[in-house]
Amino acid sequence: MAKVGGITVVDIGSYNIKAAFGERAADGFKILSYSTVKSNGFYGGQIIDAVGLKASIGEALGELQTQLMKKSLIGHLAVTASENLFSLELSKVNKDFPRPEVISNAQIQEIRSEAVKSQDTVDVIPVRYILDGERKVINPISMTTSKISTDVVRVKMDQLPKNELMNLFQGYPFDSINIMHPGLVASEGVLTENEKNRGIICLDFGYSTFKLTAYMDGMPIGYKFMPLGIEKIVKDIATIFKVSYSEAERLIFYHSNLDYEKINENEMVEMVDFSKTKKNVKKRSISMAAYARAKEMLSLSRRSLNEIMNANPSFNPIGIVITGGGASIPGISPVAGTIFNMVARSGTYVSSNNVIVTGAEDIMGVPVYGPLFGAYIYTYKYGKLETVKINTSTASSPASQESKTVEGTVGEKKESNDSLKKLWDFLKKLV
Repeated sequence: MAKVGGITVVDIGSYNIKAAFGERAADGFKILSYSTVKSNGFYGGQIIDAVGLKASIGEALGELQTQLMKKSLIGHLAVTASENLFSLELSKVNKDFPRPEVISNAQIQEIRSEAVKSQDTVDVIPVRYILDGERKVINPISMTTSKISTDVVRVKMDQLPKNELMNLFQGYPFDSINIMHPGLVASEGVLTENEKNRGIICLDFGYSTFKLTAYMDGMPIGYKFMPLGIEKIVKDIATIFKVSYSEAERLIFYHSNLDYEKINENEMVEMVDFSKTKKNVKKRSISMAAYARAKEMLSLSRRSLNEIMNANPSFNPIGIVITGGGASIPGISPVAGTIFNMVARSGTYVSSNNVIVTGAEDIMGVPVYGPLFGAYIYTYKYGKLETVKINTSTASSPASQESKTVEGTVGEKKESNDSLKKLWDFLKKLV
């Protein structure tokens, strides 16, 4: 197999695991393969079955490898997961030079590397720069200065869950791995630069979680995680109409509208209940039941937004963008707009006006894939700040793996004499 220098992205959710492999192109990334599989062992932002979750991840990566055929998944790995273990922290990093220097991308990465040295920091995003104590710039590349002060956003995560998440990928032949904040990659995938500069809310409406991220002046200023999601609506519909979860999902996504007044009161839909009996039910009845739960969850989200606004008095968002699986529920945008009292829209990669990612046009307009595309945009904009993994054992048994991990930053290269052996171990996992 030919080695391909690229980036594999894995987005772990409670309902599905989405994965993609992309190669660097002239102005971004071209996706060569992508997959979606059922998620097992992950629920409500927590790993509840590491063995089951690792099997699901293996299935997703196996599908990528099958689509690549004669190319192999070797390169960088970016992982995002809907965990309630991330936090954001604003801080400053100062760097002095003995003489005036022209700022390069390597020096910006050095600033990020310096800021990420604490054990609980998984990434650092530079958002604003001050040169020589007075010049405020957005991008200092190619500018001359003797002192640079950088406003950064630290992405923090406790060491234990970080290790648990990384251990899911032990044994795979990736050169390096980094963990990405779920709210940030979702936002990068669906928001425009103008929205982030003026002030915006991104709500990632997942199967069992809500992730609310606030942006102002181009930088994230707040993040809230809530154990709410599509599943609560599904449970209500399944209980009220005595149908299976899969049937409830079909009714919600294809035969309801949260803006229920737009549905004719006499319009009916056929459903199959637990006894396999076919029945006709009013679409408006389904819609009103779904609306009641959606309104409750969005109202709770509004309270979380109030907490962010109280902590940032100058924050005045122009609207809210809804992404994730919940954004595909008909009528979600007008209902959210009413509850949040602001303009609301559904967020997809297409609506972000980004042109960085190509090659997966058939899913670019689907909200649930926003974080997948966002991970590539995030990598393109900020570069890789990774943890380099060196395995000392094979991946034959997830429960008995023992491996060593070496932490490093961008620019550090892994030298390995057993790459063929690890590649063989990886291929055996696909059989």
